[in-house]
Amino acid sequence: MPKRLLLFAGALLLAVSPIVAESASEPDIAFLSRTMEVTLLNEGGKYVAVDLKHIPQGGTCRMDENSTIVRMGPGDKPGTTKVRYVAPQLSSGGCPFLSIFDIPDADYEASRAAFLAKKEDAVKRWDQIKKDVGDRWEEIFGKRS
Repeated sequence: MPKRLLLFAGALLLAVSPIVAESASEPDIAFLSRTMEVTLLNEGGKYVAVDLKHIPQGGTCRMDENSTIVRMGPGDKPGTTKVRYVAPQLSSGGCPFLSIFDIPDADYEASRAAFLAKKEDAVKRWDQIKKDVGDRWEEIFGKRS
């Protein structure tokens, strides 16, 4: 399990790094608040490796709840936010890796709130682990400068 988590984190970092370089600040990562059908905005469409099919620009695909997305800016229509899907698709019928699509602002805000809540929980758990380990922290993880 830790190996899968590490691979996922590495893939996420590679996918988000160009976005971070463009924005020069921390990207707005979010976990999609609900399952929804979205319209693909990628020029030329995208190829779905899991399903071995091509989804053209303007085609639709399914985004599952808790999918990892990153805010790209305002959407093409008022009241929407443009986002990029930054996790690999592991199940059939979904959107391809690095899909770009618009979602309603309210859905993006709910998605971002879900991410921030999970991030806060992870920080609390990490601090508790550090507290539980105590003096052995440097012995286990090494001293970092």
